[in-house]
Amino acid sequence: MTFSSTPSTPAPCAHDLARRLGGILLGLAAVVARRFLQKPQLVALILPLWRRLTRIAGRFERAAVRPALVRKAAAGGGSGTRAPRLQLPSGRGWLVRELGHEAAGYGLQLAHLLAEPEMQALLAAMPGVGLVLRPVCRMLGYDLAAVTTMVAPVAVVATPTPRVWAAGDSADLAGVPGERFDLATIA
Repeated sequence: MTFSSTPSTPAPCAHDLARRLGGILLGLAAVVARRFLQKPQLVALILPLWRRLTRIAGRFERAAVRPALVRKAAAGGGSGTRAPRLQLPSGRGWLVRELGHEAAGYGLQLAHLLAEPEMQALLAAMPGVGLVLRPVCRMLGYDLAAVTTMVAPVAVVATPTPRVWAAGDSADLAGVPGERFDLATIA
């Protein structure tokens, strides 16, 4: 077992970032458990996905807060044979397709956290930390490189366009909510 010998110290806000990321991922794991129980075809994915999300949170914390203790990948494979594990779906955004708006909400929280200047500085100082977040970004349909380079998500507000009523639109005027028209006087 070899350890990284880079003498980098964690940013003072690394603890807070790790705590907030852990909260997002654990909330997402709870939604997965609750919603996948309602779908018989997805019940088998609850435990592997829970493990993956909690492991990502732990790996991020270890990499961001205690970078000297992060192990390098071992060369070669294991000597023993393992039982085949259940593979999680690998498509981009598959978790949002299965969970809908709840997963999308956690994805937006993650995108906002990744767009914060403190997180940007941490990812720039330690690029390997960003690799830990890649699987969860993929599950939620985000490209980590695009999310980490955006300044801050901007809400798009649609401005209503006024409708121009023609003289013969008396039938349409009756269905306009909030408007009162006497069709006898218009026609």
